[in-house]
Amino acid sequence: MAKVILKNITKIYSGKQTVVNNVNLDIKDKEFIVLVGPSGCGKSTTLRMIAGLEEITQGEIYIDDKLVNNIPPKDRDIAMVFQNYALYPHMTVFENISFGLKIRKISKSEIKKRVEEAVEILELQNLLDRKPKALSGGQRQRVALGRAIVRKPKVFLFDEPLSNLDAKLRVQMRTEISKLHQKLGVTMIYVTHDQIEAMTMGDRIVVMKEGRIQQIDTPLNVYNYPINKFVASFIGNPPMNFIEGKVLSEKVIKLESINIYLNLTEDYKNFCQNNLNNKIVVGIRPEDIIVTNNRGDISLIPEIIEPLGNETLLYFNLNGSKIIVRSNAGKSYNLNEAIKLKFDLNKIHLFED
Repeated sequence: MAKVILKNITKIYSGKQTVVNNVNLDIKDKEFIVLVGPSGCGKSTTLRMIAGLEEITQGEIYIDDKLVNNIPPKDRDIAMVFQNYALYPHMTVFENISFGLKIRKISKSEIKKRVEEAVEILELQNLLDRKPKALSGGQRQRVALGRAIVRKPKVFLFDEPLSNLDAKLRVQMRTEISKLHQKLGVTMIYVTHDQIEAMTMGDRIVVMKEGRIQQIDTPLNVYNYPINKFVASFIGNPPMNFIEGKVLSEKVIKLESINIYLNLTEDYKNFCQNNLNNKIVVGIRPEDIIVTNNRGDISLIPEIIEPLGNETLLYFNLNGSKIIVRSNAGKSYNLNEAIKLKFDLNKIHLFED
């Protein structure tokens, strides 16, 4: 097993386009780490540089304390699982899984042993004679995983492996990959644009934007303590609400668009001192705006009501700003009736404008 270290990694394409900008990342041995961000943020390019499929413009990459900048992909002791499975259509499942071992001239008995171990983990025992066209999307992805497992690499790399699957299969495969990590106890680096995958799978997640790392932390810490407005908006579904505000004192802010004053706790004192009389952005997640029968901070009429069974999403227009509220199941609402809302002052987030 191995740790992976990225030191000041930069990738500049011809035309001077910087797609990865001075990335530093220490990945622990046996850690499952997820690179997440919107399309074009540099996460897949970063993964491909770790794999050796992209040349590094600047910086150093270490795998198991060994500098690998000039080492070809086949000698880095990594295995990569791609978005499109990359299976050979004319080969059976057994042949696809074992192909990499054959070209490395592994003995037939060792190949048979490794394939049997992999297919047992992935429950592919009854599919060994089938070709890819006879498999479902989930089965093809498991074959791609099997091909990686038999290599017994130090590091597994995943490049958006679930994006071609339907919603139900994505949930199933998320679980299978997480179980696979527990069984193998191997370092895994996983790239996705899907923040639900990042939140549910990673030991830590790395949020990227425009080639730079924005925040590295556990999923819950990134969710509860986003370092900036971008992270707050990207992680969370439905996304965080943002309202323009102004700091009036060490403890008081004004939500200017709705003319509401909020008395904050001591936790926000330093921020308020540093931004006194400044315009700010107040963020609050949909579940932290509480529907109340008592006195609320504001009363609004919903524009859209979405009952989802276990919860209901309420959409409001707040003087041009869209506000989403997540309410527990069991309550019914009408489009023409005002709803009292109260902000949980322990759960608001303040960002510099």
